[in-house]
Amino acid sequence: MNILLTSTARRIDFVGFFQQALKNANITGKVIVADPEDNAPSLQVGDESYIIPHQTDEQYMAAIFEICKRHKVRCLVPLNDWEVPKLSAHKRELQRLGVSVFTPDIPIVDKVRDKGKYRELLESFDVKAPRSYIHVEEAIEAIENNDVSFPLIVKPRNGSASIAIEFVNSIEEMKFAYQHAVQTIKATPLDNATYKKAEDNVIIQEVVEGEKFSVDIFNDLNGHFVTSFIRKQLEMRGGDVDRCVTVNNPELLGIAERLGKNLGHAGYINTDVYYDGSHYYVIDINPRFGGGYAFSHRAGADIPAAIIAISAGHELKKEWLTQNSHTELARHDTVVQIDKKKGKYTATAQ
Repeated sequence: MNILLTSTARRIDFVGFFQQALKNANITGKVIVADPEDNAPSLQVGDESYIIPHQTDEQYMAAIFEICKRHKVRCLVPLNDWEVPKLSAHKRELQRLGVSVFTPDIPIVDKVRDKGKYRELLESFDVKAPRSYIHVEEAIEAIENNDVSFPLIVKPRNGSASIAIEFVNSIEEMKFAYQHAVQTIKATPLDNATYKKAEDNVIIQEVVEGEKFSVDIFNDLNGHFVTSFIRKQLEMRGGDVDRCVTVNNPELLGIAERLGKNLGHAGYINTDVYYDGSHYYVIDINPRFGGGYAFSHRAGADIPAAIIAISAGHELKKEWLTQNSHTELARHDTVVQIDKKKGKYTATAQ
């Protein structure tokens, strides 16, 4: 079984997780990695490594199809949420090639990437989300009516990697941050990840103060809930969790299960959930295999093994789907030498 991981970037650990899962399952196959940067560290460790166009390039999908056909790929797992809309839009074509695609369908992707409508989306699941406003005028009116108060946070509706996020403490700061977010969106791939104009792709949101959790939810290819993992965030670096502790909180596990069952997504999603001392609020939902999963993997989970089993039509093992609780974990950096001969260009990326 050949597996394609896309936008692998620095995630050498994820490549190793899948290589080890194939070995443990006694399944012959390769873990193929693909990234648009020719110096991506992960290209050094793939069984096959490819340099492909960025997801904003019109040749991106042609490169994905080329790799899938050349290597008879059975399983595709994206590691970057910016590419998910494009992969999801071509999901049926990939499935006709025999590829199990671990991404949600487009309607679900559109829903979870629109932070401005989380309260509307999640209310029916009995899950809370912060108040959000699409335009500055709406936020000013809410402030004047005492519906919300400063500080507020200004950010893209379909944001990623903490781009264009700013906390504001006055109306003037809010107006400036709003315009800055619009200009930032226009200059980044966020502008190509939605049909909305940049001016309509910014939200002003109430700030939830308190404990922060990463909540991952894994469903099978039919959208049936399989499991979830929860980690309390202890320290952040560059928009990613740098230190955490695993927790198996019953209330959060219940929220995760309700999200998984009601969204009915295929594959892996990662959410940020904040606790203000009384209630849990879903802040972000990212429709991809988040880097924070590495912590849960170290704490005993093995979702790559589950993904391989699902793709092969095998039964899941319970031990893959649970993590040890109260395990404190931290990231560390490693250095890898870059040999640019390791990455082959696809025909569309030369």
